[in-house]
Amino acid sequence: MTIRTWWVIAVLLCVGCKKKEPAAAATAGSGSVESAGSAAAVDPWNGPPAQADTKLGAKTGDELAKLDAQPVIPASALAPQDDAAQAATIKNIAQPTPDKVAIKGFARVETHGFKVTYNPSSNASHESYRTIFTENRVFETVAEGLNKTVRVPDSVDIQTVDCGTVNAFYDPNTRRIIVCYELLDYFLSVFKDSAKNETDLGNAVMGAVMFSFFHEAGHGLIHLLDLPAVGREEDSVDQLATLILIAGGDDGVAMALSGAYWFQLQSQAGGNETPFWDEHAFDGQRFYNILCLIYGSDPAKYQSFVAAGNLPKDRAARCPEEYAKINKAWEKLLQPHMTNGAAENIDYQPSVPVAEAPQASTEDPWGGAPSTPSTPEPAAPARAAGITCEQVAEKAAELIGAEAQNRAKAMSAEEIEQLRASLEAELPAAIEQILSTCAKDDWSDSARACILESRTLATADTCGT
Repeated sequence: MTIRTWWVIAVLLCVGCKKKEPAAAATAGSGSVESAGSAAAVDPWNGPPAQADTKLGAKTGDELAKLDAQPVIPASALAPQDDAAQAATIKNIAQPTPDKVAIKGFARVETHGFKVTYNPSSNASHESYRTIFTENRVFETVAEGLNKTVRVPDSVDIQTVDCGTVNAFYDPNTRRIIVCYELLDYFLSVFKDSAKNETDLGNAVMGAVMFSFFHEAGHGLIHLLDLPAVGREEDSVDQLATLILIAGGDDGVAMALSGAYWFQLQSQAGGNETPFWDEHAFDGQRFYNILCLIYGSDPAKYQSFVAAGNLPKDRAARCPEEYAKINKAWEKLLQPHMTNGAAENIDYQPSVPVAEAPQASTEDPWGGAPSTPSTPEPAAPARAAGITCEQVAEKAAELIGAEAQNRAKAMSAEEIEQLRASLEAELPAAIEQILSTCAKDDWSDSARACILESRTLATADTCGT
């Protein structure tokens, strides 16, 4: 049994997420939507989607409930922008705040991957959002999951910031995934009155934020990895966001349902009608597309979508096939760009010889025991000194960590915590880049030995790879 690509990301995408377990068949006609530890009958569309057993909602809901919801954003503010207007909007958004605790590179290998910056704000509510993100390591956890899963050819900033508009963006010019604090204002105003309690509010708001983030991350991956999008790109990245969240189990599905509920509310409210010529699907279509993928992933578990009339039977009949095709297509597109650790956990041959790649441990970070590849892996060329790129990468991690520890001596407690979060999020990408460069450039035995004998990062940088 292979492990889906999405599990690699999803196991790390939210604080406290649980690994998806094989679903037991729901009792026919029960009309229930199962959440972690509960099978209570609910209608997810009378209010924000039913609570899943996540720690993220409970951790954020109390703080979000204390904030005054901003006046309901007029529908006109959410209207799609054309390319020129969106480019002008993004140009006016502040750049990420300088990173005082950025991790250092190694052996002149350029550091790529996802990193996080939370821009400060003079708006009290927005500063509260920044505190919530920081204390719960919301986007650092996402960045860590992405960095352990996919190699990107550049550094990508995940940035939360004041935008002056209600939106989230991927900016190809600066390689930023931008989440506007104003978007949280909007979600809070949408969900606050209908949430039954603080935890439900946290799940609804943070779930919709996560759906929006992974939608924009999809745009980023298409751009950075030069992936084909043979249909409308907006549809494709909605699919990617939903697939990743489905793979997070009940917790992730609750987040995807928050995204669906958002589209449903917009569709019901009217006044924000997407024009026929726009690249986005209508809000109602996006709602049903998300439900279809969730239902198609496990029809027995989510049969209540049909029983309650939320997903028409005619569409539901095609959803298992839709899910299988779309899931397979995205996996195939992403597989050539996967990290070695991720690639070893699915039926796929890594891009670096397996002997040079990190080996999965008994406590596999990607959610289960590694699968057995369907075809034998080619043996890596033997090296005279017997020093593998994996050993070099492990030494790099040790030296980067030691260098950070030295810098921490002159830091405040807040800066140390920020450095720790940055290391956890960014180090996987740095190590994967070192591993890949070492193997592809065939670093010499003397250089490898020099690195292993180095006591400082500065010394290792002189080893002449």
